[in-house]
Amino acid sequence: MALTTNVEALRRANHDFSFSLYREVAKTETGNIFYSPFSIHVIMFMASTGAASKTFDEMVATIHLNETTHSLEAYGKLLEHLTSKNDNLKLATGMFIDAAFNVKDSFVENSMKYLKSSIEKLNFKNDPEQQCRYLNNWVLNKTDNKIKDVFPKDSITESTALVLANAIHFKSAWAHQFKHVYDGSFYVTPSDKVTVKMMYLERDFQYYHDSDLKFTALELPYDHYAFKMIIVLPDAKDGLKELENNLSKINLNDISKKMAQNYLSVRLPRFKIEQSLQLNETLSNLGCPTMFSQAANFSNIVENGKLKVSKVLHKAFIDVDEYGTEAAAVTIAIQQQQSCVISFKDVNVDHPFIFFISTRCNSIIFVGRMTKID
Repeated sequence: MALTTNVEALRRANHDFSFSLYREVAKTETGNIFYSPFSIHVIMFMASTGAASKTFDEMVATIHLNETTHSLEAYGKLLEHLTSKNDNLKLATGMFIDAAFNVKDSFVENSMKYLKSSIEKLNFKNDPEQQCRYLNNWVLNKTDNKIKDVFPKDSITESTALVLANAIHFKSAWAHQFKHVYDGSFYVTPSDKVTVKMMYLERDFQYYHDSDLKFTALELPYDHYAFKMIIVLPDAKDGLKELENNLSKINLNDISKKMAQNYLSVRLPRFKIEQSLQLNETLSNLGCPTMFSQAANFSNIVENGKLKVSKVLHKAFIDVDEYGTEAAAVTIAIQQQQSCVISFKDVNVDHPFIFFISTRCNSIIFVGRMTKID
């Protein structure tokens, strides 16, 4: 029973982390946003299992866990639930250790057993450039050639001791394919519109309208119903800012419970986003600055010698069309040594909106914001 409770606690933590991350990223990123909070959560959790004292406390709080819910066994179960039943989602975690660096057996064993991480020894000290190319190829391979060059030049140096990487790839057809594509309008602002390829479908969908917070939520299921896209569309064409200001009042589990089946006419634009994020400042602002500082304590990774996180890199990609969705993301932590009512409704997604790709149980895998379509 305790394990089931902890898996539920992890789902809630992932949900809350997804939203807190969105609020922080939205402060500095203008325009479109796309990332995988789940991928970032996995890497933060993996690194936290090697942390101690203040570093551990900060990391665990940032990913919305506590000493009770921070459970390797439960995390392993959650990953198993996500990937065992469906080929649509592929998850790969890797640990890359400098050949001259001794990592504690317990950290390696836990990462392999519970987080299904692969372990490789690389020679960062002697040939950082070649190892950088090797790591970029690993990511490319794990994301079906979608995520390229996540490691920029000079991100791997002679002082790199350890790289933790998580790659995630999702590809699925819609449960109900859009029947028609036409040239429609997308309002970037109420007075500025662009022509886009608009996809159209009429049928029963799960739908909810919130008259207090002034938004519509629409659920678009994927094939086999294991995953879904949830679109959160503000009522007003310029309502995105107000919706973002109210995000702390929005919970996907609550929305799912309030949804009812309606016969809808749905119009959704085709869209693509590719985005790179450097997360050091974002994660520090969310509550874990110590892991990036000289005071970092990763004594559960290494016996002697200091470690700190030098970079947390994230890159994500999504392509949505009338047939379905393909999305991929990768998160990297680089550590270095220190010196049922039916009524007809029209849902026209023709202005900026927020969207989520989640499991049936509302584990959020990807989050995005669409403000402009090229």
